[in-house]
Amino acid sequence: MSTPEEVTESLTTQVNELQALQSVYPTELTVADHGVLADINEYIECPDRDLPRWLEYAITIPLNGENIELLVTLPTNYPKKQPEIYARGSSLDRTQQCLLNKELSAIVEVQETGEPCIYTLISWLQDNAEVYLKASTCNQVKHNRLANRTSTEDQTAMDFSRYWIYSHHIYSKFKRRDVANLAKENSITGFCLAGKPGIICMEGTLDDCEYCWQKIKTMNWHKILVKLLEKEKDCNDVDSMRKFTDFQEVSFPTTERHNDMGQLLKYLTDHDCQHAFKELFGIEGKFSKLSN
Repeated sequence: MSTPEEVTESLTTQVNELQALQSVYPTELTVADHGVLADINEYIECPDRDLPRWLEYAITIPLNGENIELLVTLPTNYPKKQPEIYARGSSLDRTQQCLLNKELSAIVEVQETGEPCIYTLISWLQDNAEVYLKASTCNQVKHNRLANRTSTEDQTAMDFSRYWIYSHHIYSKFKRRDVANLAKENSITGFCLAGKPGIICMEGTLDDCEYCWQKIKTMNWHKILVKLLEKEKDCNDVDSMRKFTDFQEVSFPTTERHNDMGQLLKYLTDHDCQHAFKELFGIEGKFSKLSN
């Protein structure tokens, strides 16, 4: 357990590194929540308060007409603890984005403990990310041909699916935004439970859900996996199978970062999905209904 003095030292290092990056990337760097930054500065001035939430920011790195965005999430005791990082780009295909992030994570692993490393990661991306962009471009035509052929062959078959995805936590505003955007762009209904634990429910065609899952799992997660996959083959009406009318973010906090499992069970029950509770957590869910 870190002492208040150690936490103050770590947070001061984070703020100093952020300010240095902002001086180099004044328009390319975006802080996810300036309220968090204000809380961090207040804690540094007076540590006799609750720990602030983790600092998050994104940096857009231009590369010969293309952009790579580096998403950064800093644990409270960074740089003693490694940062959570994730690189993405609209011109990267799924395979190359996965490979890029795998290599980037390996770079993080070898950084010296206790030393800020975000600028080092940016420099590495500037030197190496173009290889992954070029590989994506070379594969694009082949991928499009395969997608068109598959679409033609499978146009009469429509499989419905509902993915129940468990994560150790979902705090990052960037990830939550990306999950919601993916769902809306691919006609996915369901929900994202923000906090700890984190749950993502996606329902729609099997192809659309699988596509979103492949995108989601390449993000940098502490732990994420599909706990339950429900399918209905050759479904004539996908919309009639849905339990949710749209895709929403929900949370049932008992503290700032933990969810109330009783409220989650009620939410699932309200959508006729209470069976998923046991699959997600390994226990039968029970809650008491209050009488009027």
